[in-house]
Amino acid sequence: MTSIQTLKDLGEQMGLKGTELRDFIKEHQDVDREDKNRLREEQDKQREHDKIQQDKLDKFRQAQMERENEKEQRERKEQDKQREHEKEQHETYRDFETEGMKFERDKMDFELQMKVTEVKKASSVKSQDEEGEDNKEGSVTSGHTRQRIGTKGQKMPCFDERSDDMDSFLHRFEVYADSQRWRKGQWAVYLSALLKGKP
Repeated sequence: MTSIQTLKDLGEQMGLKGTELRDFIKEHQDVDREDKNRLREEQDKQREHDKIQQDKLDKFRQAQMERENEKEQRERKEQDKQREHEKEQHETYRDFETEGMKFERDKMDFELQMKVTEVKKASSVKSQDEEGEDNKEGSVTSGHTRQRIGTKGQKMPCFDERSDDMDSFLHRFEVYADSQRWRKGQWAVYLSALLKGKP
Protein backbone atom coordinates (compact mmCIF):
# COMPACT_ATOMS: atom_id res chain seq x y z
CA MET A 1 0.00 0.00 0.00
CA THR A 2 1.35 3.41 -0.98
CA SER A 3 2.17 5.62 2.02
CA ILE A 4 0.42 8.98 2.60
CA GLN A 5 3.72 10.84 2.27
CA THR A 6 4.38 9.27 -1.09
CA LEU A 7 0.88 10.19 -2.29
CA LYS A 8 1.29 13.75 -0.97
CA ASP A 9 4.63 14.19 -2.74
CA LEU A 10 3.11 12.79 -5.92
CA GLY A 11 0.10 15.12 -5.66
CA GLU A 12 2.24 18.18 -5.06
CA GLN A 13 4.36 17.25 -8.10
CA MET A 14 1.10 17.19 -10.07
CA GLY A 15 0.36 20.75 -8.76
CA LEU A 16 -2.44 19.73 -6.38
CA LYS A 17 -3.05 21.69 -3.21
CA GLY A 18 -5.47 21.84 -0.34
CA THR A 19 -8.74 20.02 -0.92
CA GLU A 20 -7.64 18.57 -4.26
CA LEU A 21 -4.54 17.11 -2.68
CA ARG A 22 -6.60 15.54 0.16
CA ASP A 23 -9.09 14.08 -2.33
CA PHE A 24 -6.21 12.71 -4.43
CA ILE A 25 -4.66 11.06 -1.40
CA LYS A 26 -8.03 9.64 -0.22
CA GLU A 27 -8.92 8.36 -3.67
CA HIS A 28 -5.64 6.47 -3.98
CA GLN A 29 -5.99 5.09 -0.46
CA ASP A 30 -9.48 3.80 -1.35
CA VAL A 31 -8.09 2.22 -4.52
CA ASP A 32 -5.26 0.62 -2.52
CA ARG A 33 -7.78 -0.76 0.01
CA GLU A 34 -9.97 -2.17 -2.74
CA ASP A 35 -6.96 -3.81 -4.38
CA LYS A 36 -5.90 -5.21 -1.05
CA ASN A 37 -9.41 -6.53 -0.32
CA ARG A 38 -9.73 -7.97 -3.81
CA LEU A 39 -6.36 -9.69 -3.40
CA ARG A 40 -7.42 -11.10 -0.03
CA GLU A 41 -10.69 -12.39 -1.51
CA GLU A 42 -8.83 -14.06 -4.38
CA GLN A 43 -6.43 -15.64 -1.91
CA ASP A 44 -9.35 -16.87 0.19
CA LYS A 45 -11.03 -18.30 -2.91
CA GLN A 46 -7.80 -19.99 -3.95
CA ARG A 47 -7.36 -21.48 -0.49
CA GLU A 48 -10.96 -22.73 -0.54
CA HIS A 49 -10.47 -24.20 -3.98
CA ASP A 50 -7.22 -25.84 -2.89
CA LYS A 51 -8.96 -27.24 0.20
CA ILE A 52 -11.81 -28.70 -1.91
CA GLN A 53 -9.32 -30.27 -4.30
CA GLN A 54 -7.29 -31.71 -1.42
CA ASP A 55 -10.46 -33.15 0.16
CA LYS A 56 -11.37 -34.80 -3.14
CA LEU A 57 -7.85 -36.19 -3.47
CA ASP A 58 -7.94 -37.51 0.12
CA LYS A 59 -11.33 -39.16 -0.48
CA PHE A 60 -10.06 -40.72 -3.70
CA ARG A 61 -6.96 -42.07 -1.96
CA GLN A 62 -9.08 -43.39 0.93
CA ALA A 63 -11.46 -45.14 -1.46
CA GLN A 64 -8.52 -46.59 -3.38
CA MET A 65 -6.96 -47.91 -0.15
CA GLU A 66 -10.29 -49.46 0.88
CA ARG A 67 -10.61 -51.17 -2.52
CA GLU A 68 -7.05 -52.49 -2.23
CA ASN A 69 -7.73 -53.75 1.31
CA GLU A 70 -10.91 -55.49 0.16
CA LYS A 71 -9.01 -57.06 -2.73
CA GLU A 72 -6.27 -58.28 -0.38
CA GLN A 73 -8.89 -59.74 1.99
CA ARG A 74 -10.61 -61.56 -0.89
CA GLU A 75 -7.27 -62.92 -2.08
CA ARG A 76 -6.38 -64.11 1.44
CA LYS A 77 -9.75 -65.83 1.76
CA GLU A 78 -9.27 -67.52 -1.61
CA GLN A 79 -5.78 -68.64 -0.57
CA ASP A 80 -7.13 -69.98 2.73
CA LYS A 81 -9.88 -71.86 0.90
CA GLN A 82 -7.34 -73.25 -1.58
CA ARG A 83 -5.05 -74.41 1.24
CA GLU A 84 -7.99 -76.01 3.06
CA HIS A 85 -9.07 -77.77 -0.14
CA GLU A 86 -5.54 -79.05 -0.75
CA LYS A 87 -5.32 -80.24 2.86
CA GLU A 88 -8.62 -82.16 2.52
CA GLN A 89 -7.46 -83.70 -0.76
CA HIS A 90 -4.16 -84.73 0.84
CA GLU A 91 -5.94 -86.32 3.81
CA THR A 92 -8.38 -88.13 1.50
CA TYR A 93 -5.51 -89.42 -0.64
CA ARG A 94 -3.58 -90.49 2.46
CA ASP A 95 -6.63 -92.37 3.82
CA PHE A 96 -7.19 -94.00 0.43
CA GLU A 97 -3.51 -94.96 0.23
CA THR A 98 -3.61 -96.41 3.76
CA GLU A 99 -6.70 -98.48 2.92
CA GLY A 100 -5.03 -99.67 -0.28
CA MET A 101 -1.91 -100.71 1.61
CA LYS A 102 -4.03 -102.51 4.20
CA PHE A 103 -5.94 -104.31 1.46
CA GLU A 104 -2.69 -105.35 -0.26
CA ARG A 105 -1.24 -106.57 3.05
CA ASP A 106 -4.36 -108.62 3.81
CA LYS A 107 -4.30 -110.01 0.28
CA MET A 108 -0.65 -111.01 0.62
CA ASP A 109 -1.34 -112.61 4.02
CA PHE A 110 -4.21 -114.58 2.56
CA GLU A 111 -2.17 -115.72 -0.47
CA LEU A 112 0.70 -116.70 1.84
CA GLN A 113 -1.64 -118.75 4.00
CA MET A 114 -3.02 -120.44 0.91
CA LYS A 115 0.50 -121.30 -0.28
CA VAL A 116 1.45 -122.64 3.16
CA THR A 117 -1.70 -124.75 3.13
CA GLU A 118 -0.89 -126.09 -0.33
CA VAL A 119 2.67 -126.97 0.73
CA LYS A 120 1.44 -128.74 3.87
CA LYS A 121 -1.16 -130.57 1.84
CA ALA A 122 1.38 -131.68 -0.76
CA SER A 123 3.84 -132.88 1.91
CA SER A 124 1.17 -134.83 3.74
CA VAL A 125 -0.27 -136.63 0.68
CA LYS A 126 2.12 -139.54 0.97
CA SER A 127 1.54 -140.13 4.67
CA GLN A 128 -2.20 -139.70 4.23
CA ASP A 129 -2.20 -142.39 1.50
CA GLU A 130 -0.38 -144.76 3.82
CA GLU A 131 -2.60 -144.13 6.83
CA GLY A 132 -5.87 -144.86 5.01
CA GLU A 133 -9.06 -143.03 4.19
CA ASP A 134 -9.57 -141.52 7.65
CA ASN A 135 -6.16 -139.92 7.63
CA LYS A 136 -6.72 -138.59 4.10
CA GLU A 137 -9.52 -136.52 5.52
CA GLY A 138 -7.29 -135.52 8.45
CA SER A 139 -7.72 -136.56 12.08
CA VAL A 140 -6.73 -135.51 15.57
CA THR A 141 -6.51 -137.67 18.67
CA SER A 142 -7.99 -136.46 21.92
CA GLY A 143 -7.87 -139.25 24.51
CA HIS A 144 -9.23 -142.29 22.72
CA THR A 145 -11.35 -140.25 20.30
CA ARG A 146 -10.22 -139.47 16.74
CA GLN A 147 -11.86 -136.43 15.14
CA ARG A 148 -11.58 -135.27 11.52
CA ILE A 149 -10.32 -131.69 11.04
CA GLY A 150 -10.37 -131.55 7.26
CA THR A 151 -11.76 -133.03 4.10
CA LYS A 152 -10.15 -134.12 0.88
CA GLY A 153 -10.48 -130.49 -0.25
CA GLN A 154 -8.76 -127.51 1.30
CA LYS A 155 -7.71 -127.81 4.97
CA MET A 156 -7.65 -125.18 7.71
CA PRO A 157 -4.02 -123.99 8.20
CA CYS A 158 -2.54 -124.07 11.70
CA PHE A 159 -2.18 -120.89 13.77
CA ASP A 160 1.25 -119.27 13.46
CA GLU A 161 1.88 -116.71 16.19
CA ARG A 162 4.55 -114.99 14.07
CA SER A 163 2.20 -114.01 11.27
CA ASP A 164 -1.42 -114.64 12.39
CA ASP A 165 -3.73 -112.42 14.38
CA MET A 166 -5.68 -114.49 16.94
CA ASP A 167 -9.02 -112.74 16.36
CA SER A 168 -8.76 -113.15 12.59
CA PHE A 169 -7.70 -116.80 12.98
CA LEU A 170 -10.65 -117.59 15.29
CA HIS A 171 -13.02 -115.97 12.84
CA ARG A 172 -11.63 -118.08 9.97
CA PHE A 173 -11.86 -121.18 12.18
CA GLU A 174 -15.56 -120.51 12.91
CA VAL A 175 -16.32 -120.03 9.20
CA TYR A 176 -14.41 -123.20 8.35
CA ALA A 177 -16.06 -125.18 11.15
CA ASP A 178 -19.51 -124.11 9.94
CA SER A 179 -18.62 -125.12 6.39
CA GLN A 180 -17.52 -128.60 7.67
CA ARG A 181 -20.74 -128.88 9.70
CA TRP A 182 -18.88 -129.75 12.88
CA ARG A 183 -20.83 -129.90 16.12
CA LYS A 184 -20.00 -126.89 18.30
CA GLY A 185 -19.37 -129.22 21.21
CA GLN A 186 -16.34 -130.60 19.32
CA TRP A 187 -14.89 -127.24 18.19
CA ALA A 188 -12.43 -127.04 21.09
CA VAL A 189 -10.92 -130.38 20.09
CA TYR A 190 -10.50 -129.29 16.48
CA LEU A 191 -9.13 -125.90 17.50
CA SER A 192 -6.51 -127.36 19.87
CA ALA A 193 -5.05 -129.36 16.97
CA LEU A 194 -4.51 -126.14 14.98
CA LEU A 195 -2.72 -124.16 17.69
CA LYS A 196 1.07 -124.09 17.66
CA GLY A 197 3.67 -122.09 19.52
CA LYS A 198 4.73 -121.63 23.12
CA PRO A 199 2.04 -122.24 25.76
